[in-house]
Amino acid sequence: MWSEATDPAQKIPGAPTYVVTYDRAKNVLGPQAFVGYGPPANDVHNTPSITMDSQGYLHTLGGTHGAPFPYARSLVPNDAGSGWTEPKPLGDGLRQTYIGLVCGRDDSLHAVFRLWKSYEPPHPLSIFATLSHQQKPSAKDWQPPQVLVIPPFSEYSVFYHRLTIDRLGRLFLSYDCWSTYWFYRNDHPGTRRALLVSPDEGRTWKLATQADLTQLVPSPAR
Repeated sequence: MWSEATDPAQKIPGAPTYVVTYDRAKNVLGPQAFVGYGPPANDVHNTPSITMDSQGYLHTLGGTHGAPFPYARSLVPNDAGSGWTEPKPLGDGLRQTYIGLVCGRDDSLHAVFRLWKSYEPPHPLSIFATLSHQQKPSAKDWQPPQVLVIPPFSEYSVFYHRLTIDRLGRLFLSYDCWSTYWFYRNDHPGTRRALLVSPDEGRTWKLATQADLTQLVPSPAR
């Protein structure tokens, strides 16, 4: 999956995003499939993401910079070349960037991203970034975003986040809040990296503990 650069003279709604299937047995690529535009065009922030559910259906989010991610699903399992749903935004007016995307054990999709907010608590006089989670239950629409992290200062922030899921179905979210205010970066001793965990498919989140990291997957019954 990738987004392409285009001629700046072209008036298009965003970076065109494509998917292709690679057949490892035959060592060939299938037909290229268009899955949406990620606005704005020719923006290096617009990295897309793809995942697969338990039935083999492919799910994509187009990368954007301060705009709603476009979502599409393959019409045929395990095949990027046999058609896709029409891409639809995750919500109206969402200023999203930097996708983390996984599929849960119940085939729910989970996306984590930076989401800009404006003139609301706790920073009512300015814009500010949040680290937010959005969920799509299987065969249902995307739910509204859930804010997970609000930085201590307004204006620019980025979180350098990574989202993954373990074999117990728990979501793990690693992040490091980088603020445009130099004193926050320079005066803070040690690392700012933190790890959140959700044991219940994204309904609740907490800071991960040693116990969360050492919990073992039960052995199959013999």
